[in-house]
Amino acid sequence: MEQLEAKEKPKAKAPEQAGKVWLLGASAGGLPAIRQFLSRIAPRDDLAFVYAQHIAVQQMAVLLKMIETHTGWPARVPSTGQLIKPGTVTVISPEFETRISKQGRVLRFASPWQGQYAPSIDQLANRLALLYRRDCGAIIFTGMGDDGARGCQAIKQYAGQVWVQEPSDCMVPAMPQAVMQRCKADFVGTVEELAERLNTDVVQMEACSQ
Repeated sequence: MEQLEAKEKPKAKAPEQAGKVWLLGASAGGLPAIRQFLSRIAPRDDLAFVYAQHIAVQQMAVLLKMIETHTGWPARVPSTGQLIKPGTVTVISPEFETRISKQGRVLRFASPWQGQYAPSIDQLANRLALLYRRDCGAIIFTGMGDDGARGCQAIKQYAGQVWVQEPSDCMVPAMPQAVMQRCKADFVGTVEELAERLNTDVVQMEACSQ
């Protein structure tokens, strides 16, 4: 498998790791839901988001601009070798298969995603769960299909949190429903309630660290 941008770059000192890495998974109706969610959370250096959206490649520029314009969060499509950066939304491209190495570095390949979904929320969730364990969480938003359901099982297995958008609040409820059928969600709420819950958890993490 040919890897994109495989040329080695000089090693730099790794940035401080995020206190928590959240995978945001969405499909149909996901863009407005994610925009509303992120706009309610202030950017933080101890928090990182990995965003996997089933979307056409041609819409990626719109997605990135939407995040930066309407939420205040820096957004990027990572190059091979880059770490998941704290205080940033790392957007996974649907064009090329993307994996995360044992060192937490993003690896992009010249081949397309395998399977039905691009990007694959399940594949990303499995790797993030293994790497970050209890410091990994997933929030599954509106969408068609069942992508994310098996990955959320892995996150639960490693003591991470799994939240889902309330099905009645979704444009298409299939993805959250699939997760709820496979594992017990730790929290179910509207987009606004999900953001409020995350903000509450962040405050509690701060209190525990003091």
